[in-house]
Amino acid sequence: MLSKYGPVEQRIHNELVSKGFRVSLVNTRDDGVGYVGGKAVLLLDDAFEAFVISGLFEDTLNPRDVYIMAINRALLFRELSRLGYPTPEVSIALNPNVVGKLIKGLGRAYLATPTPALGLDGIVTTWEGGKSVAEHRMYMANPLARINMVIRAPDRLINAQVIGDECVGCGELGNWVLKLSRDIRCLMCTYTIGAYGSDYVVLGIEPRIELTMNTVNNVVDAIVGWLDGRW
Repeated sequence: MLSKYGPVEQRIHNELVSKGFRVSLVNTRDDGVGYVGGKAVLLLDDAFEAFVISGLFEDTLNPRDVYIMAINRALLFRELSRLGYPTPEVSIALNPNVVGKLIKGLGRAYLATPTPALGLDGIVTTWEGGKSVAEHRMYMANPLARINMVIRAPDRLINAQVIGDECVGCGELGNWVLKLSRDIRCLMCTYTIGAYGSDYVVLGIEPRIELTMNTVNNVVDAIVGWLDGRW
């Protein structure tokens, strides 16, 4: 299932067909979809759309639980903690004044929403700035934008992508990120990772990747591996 059918998506389709797979395409720009069961690969740009559509299938390459964790950081952190991974201390604030009070105690803060899919996360350096951001979010249409998650700011942020058994932009964290992906079953996933000195903490996930010609082979290998039961 696709958000669009461009040259990259066409090449992925052709590669799968050449390997003997029978592939049915649904381009959400042109067609609706009802309950069909079976398996599906959701190459959609929007995590919310993918989460809802995943309910139409018996199994998806990134399973429903991953989409749930992607749109609710509180559940993501709880699951990572259960699996033995470090998690940040997080406070949820629904009032801009509370946001300001929490940031006063931290100094610098990573001011997030429940999901990185909203594209609103960022570091604030003063409590006045954090309060102002929270006040602006109160007027946004998406109710999730009005839920502030206040986390101590990392020294730096790392963006990494996992595509099957390949880790792009992971550097020395490759093995760690790949193991984490297997543990939560996010086979095509984008990670926001915070570096706190020599410690690394996952701050958010998106069960999607940037599709480019350079990633086609990795995407095809990931899909084939999933269909063959490798992961």
